[in-house]
Amino acid sequence: MQVILDTALPFFALVFCGYGAGRFGLLSEASASGLNTFVFYFALPAFIFVLLATTPIDEALNASFAAAYLMAGLGVAAVAAFLGVWLFASDKSSAVLRGASASLGNTGYMGLPLIAAAFGNEAAVAMALGLTLEVIFMMPLAIILLEADKGPERKLSDLVSTVALALVKNPIIIAIAAGAAVSFSGFDLFSPVGNFAELLGDAAGPCALFTLGATLAGRQLSGGLAEISYLTFFKLAAHPAAMWATMTLFGVNPLWTNVAILAASLPVAANVFILARQYDTYIDRTSGAILVSTIVSVATVSALLILLT
Repeated sequence: MQVILDTALPFFALVFCGYGAGRFGLLSEASASGLNTFVFYFALPAFIFVLLATTPIDEALNASFAAAYLMAGLGVAAVAAFLGVWLFASDKSSAVLRGASASLGNTGYMGLPLIAAAFGNEAAVAMALGLTLEVIFMMPLAIILLEADKGPERKLSDLVSTVALALVKNPIIIAIAAGAAVSFSGFDLFSPVGNFAELLGDAAGPCALFTLGATLAGRQLSGGLAEISYLTFFKLAAHPAAMWATMTLFGVNPLWTNVAILAASLPVAANVFILARQYDTYIDRTSGAILVSTIVSVATVSALLILLT
């Protein structure tokens, strides 16, 4: 129980503070959007940059972890998508978003601060690698599949170049590349730069959790409870189980295995809703799944923390 009181309770309390601020009008939608911009473009990249810049590059690269992480994520996405077509008749785009909902968790806004609080910065390096894999491989794959369904006439080369350009401009990717470059160089961070980045990065956890809560205040359920429950089960139960199996199969060390399992147990990522809204499909289900999976994760993540620690 101590781990819940020390880690999980303060963590989720911040989320629900943000939810209350959004729900009762203390934080407008425009204000929440501005806070989200601060987290995404400044605080979170700074946190990741310092984390990787101060970690030996050989510790940050783990091929077995990467293979196991991707195998679990892609496997769960495929099963959720194809099984969902049989259970809930739908088009291809809905199936893609169903798979994304089942396999993409809130690793940036929830995962990094939770892992750092529960296991320390060494474990946060593993979480950063998991986030990198999702941003570089899993999200682009979902976009490519959605584009293939919505616009089959579009050239694959044009699509790949568009996705690649979006990745290059992503502040998270820039921070990962910059941090890895500093680590690879073997030089220490220039003190003023390091102090500035640390100061900025320290705001990432609290602001990200508060922003997440404020964003949830705008979510609502509008039917489809059976399908939302299906997505929640895959994200909070099937994904962590698959991650444990693949990490065990590849012989990943216990700490990084625990990080991967906890990362897989996180609720549906807000980015899935952004994709749904961008392609104007499956919007209500992704919105509902984010809300329900986040609420249920208060219990499931807390229980998993007790088990893993």
